Amino acid sequence: MAYMDNRNVSMAAGVIIGGIGAYLGFEQAAATGVSPILGALIFGAAGFVVGMAGAFIFKSLAQFLVFLVLIGAIIYFAQDPITQMTGINPVEAVLNILRNLGLTIGEVASQPPGG
Repeated sequence: MAYMDNRNVSMAAGVIIGGIGAYLGFEQAAATGVSPILGALIFGAAGFVVGMAGAFIFKSLAQFLVFLVLIGAIIYFAQDPITQMTGINPVEAVLNILRNLGLTIGEVASQPPGG
């Protein structure tokens, strides 16, 4: 998954948030005695950058979560060969780590379907 894929989504988010920032900056500057155009430019530019960065990070986070799900599926369905090679059951190891972090996790079947 390329990071620059669908960059138009990030651009659209930046333009929308930038427009909201420009409006808020215009209103805030007018209320405080600063030039409204300057306030709109400052808040609009900041909103544009934050909107684009936020969309980019959210998209990257979503891709990372997809990778975690795929790795989890591979580990779950290949836990017998992994256990034979390493001597550690990967599913139990992950569940143990999550329990140590304070997350309550239900029990998972010890044998994967068809395994």
